[in-house]
Amino acid sequence: MARGDQTIKIYRRLAKKRYLKGKHMYEHERLCVPIPSRFHDIVKPFLNQRLKIEVANRGGGLVVALNPEKTFRHAENTPRKTTSKTRPIPPILT
Repeated sequence: MARGDQTIKIYRRLAKKRYLKGKHMYEHERLCVPIPSRFHDIVKPFLNQRLKIEVANRGGGLVVALNPEKTFRHAENTPRKTTSKTRPIPPILT
């Protein structure tokens, strides 16, 4: 293996969660892919974002594609209130 090549290992973790006051246990498997430190600068702009994942088996290798998910932020981009186009009601004189 050349000096500049990076290799990683996909880790399998079995998570256990107790419920009903410890009477039963829920187990599920998680697969983790660590990102080598030399790629951290590339990954940092995507931290704390929702990413769409696509996984494919191509040419005997594994391709994992992560793309930012389009989100709608209606609450943050609210337009300013427009002024009324009708004439204001004159005050009533008594």
